[in-house]
Amino acid sequence: MLVLWVVLILLGLALTISSGMWIPSIVGGVLLIGFFAWIIISTLSPAIPCRICPKCGEEGLVKLRRGAPGVRCEKCDFVDEDLHVAYLDEW
Repeated sequence: MLVLWVVLILLGLALTISSGMWIPSIVGGVLLIGFFAWIIISTLSPAIPCRICPKCGEEGLVKLRRGAPGVRCEKCDFVDEDLHVAYLDEW
């Protein structure tokens, strides 16, 4: 798949250079770099769960059971057995 992208980029670059149109190649290059930067950033950025308790507003939510819905707050007496917080298992 990577070879296909490289071939398409090289063909587009050769076509742009041979026709003397530099503006489309600059815009295309910026779009391509932006696309790859977006993929790299979204892949490598860590997923951080929202641990803020809906009752007290402190950052203290923890899972009741790993892999199952349900959270409790370490700071107050809040417990919700149906609440799901994304990425809290890995935290």
